[in-house]
Amino acid sequence: MHSISLSSIFESTDYSICIEATGAKRSVCEFVGGQLLIDQFDKVKCVFLRLKENLNVEFLIDNSYKFQEIKSGGYLGMPMTKNQPYLWFPVLPEFRQINIDGCILSEQLAPVCSLRWGANNSLSFQICSSENFVTDGIIWQIDEDFTTEEIISLLPIEVQGYFLWGSHGFINKSADLYRHLIHGSVYDLRYSWPHNKKCFSENEAHALYTVFSGLEKATGKVIYRYFQQQLVLSLIQRQADDGGWYHGMWTDSTECHYRLHTSGVHLLMDEFQRSGCPHVKASLQKAVAFLSKTTDQLGCGIWFLHDSLELSVQAMNSGPFKWIANKTLGKSVSNMLVLNTHLDTTIAINRYGRITDDKQYQDLVVSALKSTRAVLGLNAADWLYKPLFWAIGLTMLPTEQASKLTFPVRAIKRFAADSLIKKLPDIKASYPRLVMPNGYIDRELSLRTWAIDYQTINLMDLARYAYSFPDAFDESILDKAMAFTQNSGLIKRYRDLSPDKRYSVGFWSEALYYRCLAKPDIKYRHWLVEAMLECHDLKFGISASLLGTNGEALIFNQQVSIPLIVNPELLMANLCYEQHMELLLVNTSEQPVTVSWMLKKEPTLIWYDSQGNQVISSTLIVNSRDWLIGVN
Repeated sequence: MHSISLSSIFESTDYSICIEATGAKRSVCEFVGGQLLIDQFDKVKCVFLRLKENLNVEFLIDNSYKFQEIKSGGYLGMPMTKNQPYLWFPVLPEFRQINIDGCILSEQLAPVCSLRWGANNSLSFQICSSENFVTDGIIWQIDEDFTTEEIISLLPIEVQGYFLWGSHGFINKSADLYRHLIHGSVYDLRYSWPHNKKCFSENEAHALYTVFSGLEKATGKVIYRYFQQQLVLSLIQRQADDGGWYHGMWTDSTECHYRLHTSGVHLLMDEFQRSGCPHVKASLQKAVAFLSKTTDQLGCGIWFLHDSLELSVQAMNSGPFKWIANKTLGKSVSNMLVLNTHLDTTIAINRYGRITDDKQYQDLVVSALKSTRAVLGLNAADWLYKPLFWAIGLTMLPTEQASKLTFPVRAIKRFAADSLIKKLPDIKASYPRLVMPNGYIDRELSLRTWAIDYQTINLMDLARYAYSFPDAFDESILDKAMAFTQNSGLIKRYRDLSPDKRYSVGFWSEALYYRCLAKPDIKYRHWLVEAMLECHDLKFGISASLLGTNGEALIFNQQVSIPLIVNPELLMANLCYEQHMELLLVNTSEQPVTVSWMLKKEPTLIWYDSQGNQVISSTLIVNSRDWLIGVN
């Protein structure tokens, strides 16, 4: 049995790799029994420990500590003597089965085999490993000068919950980071279909970074900056030599999902805009160079692919999907013409050129804009698609509304669900089209799939696209699609889907955030409030961008900190930018709530109720399930 003292872990200097970025440092230390990753921020350290299979280890905490469970998650060790650091165990040790590519096949809590007190109140505990499993643990060592109130005390804004773009889960306390950040790499929460494994996710990392940016700005807590730095270090460490991040969700060949890769690019751009770190810029340049090659040449311009399987017919056939071969618009047969990833990649590469002044990809962006207009402009066979999507639209009605249809219309609805939707891929192959007459926008052209949950993802990306490239396409397409989504009952229909498909309202909130930034229309504020309440009711948390710290929407020095409120029943949407101040206060409870500002500091805004009436009273009251808007 091996014996390891915590002091020796934190003082380890036998580094095999050392990565520096944004004022933080990650060291990798190999030892006979496993591996340490040591992240250092000022006088604070965080250690990820991984022990090999079949290795029993005794850990010695060689100073006197008093441990208590804390609201941020895990256990805080408070030293019994002066001049000793605090210890924070955000999560308990876990057994994990890891494949050769680093994907997680299974995991469970690691049992403590023994616990004993030694001389001078020292504590030791033994973890007995299991065959085919590594043992993972994580420990923070916090300098005595660092205020532990940062993790002991939580404000309402820290626990209200935030929607994550990757796993579609949410976080509502600090330690939740380490459900995703596992031994220095960021994973999706889900065991991915079809191979049932947890895979790496830059999409998740980007959402977490955005949340912690917002919480740092709102609360002033340094710990949230440390979390952001950990995420940056994790991306840089995991980046392949060719600049890519690889995932292997759909095959065992570690294919790259470019949508996830692009999120990594956005995260690095967020950090570079803030810190100007040369190490971040170097990683960013590699990542964008990789992304610029993920293309297919259409007759109308460049199209950015969704994943590396689309690079060849052979690779597509190795994946889990059935698909239709065609050459619409001169595309390659294996290009599925997936809309959302193309939009996201175009936004990212254009943003990169803007913030770095690197113009080498400008022609690529111009070409991608042309192909976007062409694909969104496909409008074949209105005579067919209008009745087809009237019928398919019936399947998007919420159950309560659908139950009131007449018998003949219900019969058409059933026929659409059982037959027409299955025939849709073949119809699209003959009459290529993604934008449908009723406002629905399909995810792609050539897969034999149907995913109404992607409507709001498409809208989020189109809203982002319109925000990045004003007048680059016919925005009436976006306006019509958003009106259809709001007015058709589709948002309520998502409630009737299986739990893993109800997440769509989170992306709907993101789409509305971008429309609110771009448009003054009050209807978008109304819709956003309804989406926030729906997210709250479904326990998804609010959209990460509503904290006002999404670096794509607002560069770092344009972001505005939101005032803090005491009321846990109230949610706030930060729609501020530069000199424009705009806040939405939303009451999630069944009772009126009087707004109580933290430190009694009320922002100097003019407030209106949801009917457009100015609030004259100096005391703000938000009615049950209602909202106020404050503007300067």
